[in-house]
Amino acid sequence: MISIRMKDAFSTPNLITYSRILFIPVFVVFLLIDIPYRNYIAAIIFIILSLSDALDGYIARKTRQITGIGKIIDPIADKLLISAALIFLIGRIQLWMAVVIIVREIAITVLRLFFLPKKVIISASYLGKIKTIIQIIAILAVILNVPFNWWLMLIAVIITVISGFDYLLKVGKLAGENIINIPNIITTFRLLLIPLYIINLIQSNINLALVLFAVVILLDKVDGISARITKQITKFGRLYDAFTDSILIISSYIAFYLIGFLEFFWILLFIVPTLAIIISKITYYMKLREVPSSALGKTIVGIAYVAVIAVAIDFIYSLHILIFGTIFLYIYGIMDVHKSQKIKKIKNHH
Repeated sequence: MISIRMKDAFSTPNLITYSRILFIPVFVVFLLIDIPYRNYIAAIIFIILSLSDALDGYIARKTRQITGIGKIIDPIADKLLISAALIFLIGRIQLWMAVVIIVREIAITVLRLFFLPKKVIISASYLGKIKTIIQIIAILAVILNVPFNWWLMLIAVIITVISGFDYLLKVGKLAGENIINIPNIITTFRLLLIPLYIINLIQSNINLALVLFAVVILLDKVDGISARITKQITKFGRLYDAFTDSILIISSYIAFYLIGFLEFFWILLFIVPTLAIIISKITYYMKLREVPSSALGKTIVGIAYVAVIAVAIDFIYSLHILIFGTIFLYIYGIMDVHKSQKIKKIKNHH
């Protein structure tokens, strides 16, 4: 276990990592713009950004600047680069391959954030590093249209899944909880269905999108029931479930805006209290090592589900449901922030 020392945040290796993150949009631009040799330019930028990962690691070891924060942001930077490449290469990469890799990366990132309050860092394993190298090679092959790039992507997917399970086993030992259990597997399946739901929503396959949305909601109830029946209720499971709910609702609102079902005004109205709630829950967890849950919070999620369905089917009272849900969301947000502030004051007093 390694404690996180924020004073090391701006060491030379970490500055290189920050630069890698900042240059990801530049790489994406060259993937998208229509200019001669764009694939070669994008490939060169991708190689440079990927090599910077090895460079910051070498400098950290050579100068003895290996830090807790570095062990967190370095793999996250890798995940951002890989995920951005996969998202903007969909079409040249099969959708299911991109979804499997991205969902795995999101899940692992959530795990890293989950362990932050415990001051525990799980650094990348050799299998994780091999996974990253294979992903880089496969993505380069796709960018440069190498004939056997599909097979390289398939290998990358397989190694990605295997390394994900290896990571979960390590996390389970550190957490003292059984991370790989039936409820969390169901939640992972929910997370995998969300991109498919959003894609169908954006492509105006409303009926199929609603079926997928209904399945995701149903599985939300199933994982809760299975957790209680099998007595596998864990802190991580609660956080993972809440995270999946948030992704489902937020992505739905964004998709509705993209296809013209909602004005951007609604996105802003929704994001403000949502961010406040997320921050307050993180504060709550960091102080009490517990994931807060309440009947009002579950009610808000239920109303959000109803609002999504109402907007999708163009229900005559969808505007009223949105207004009603937004008011409740702001009330819940204010209560949540107030609760986290009280906890903060009590902790500071002690």
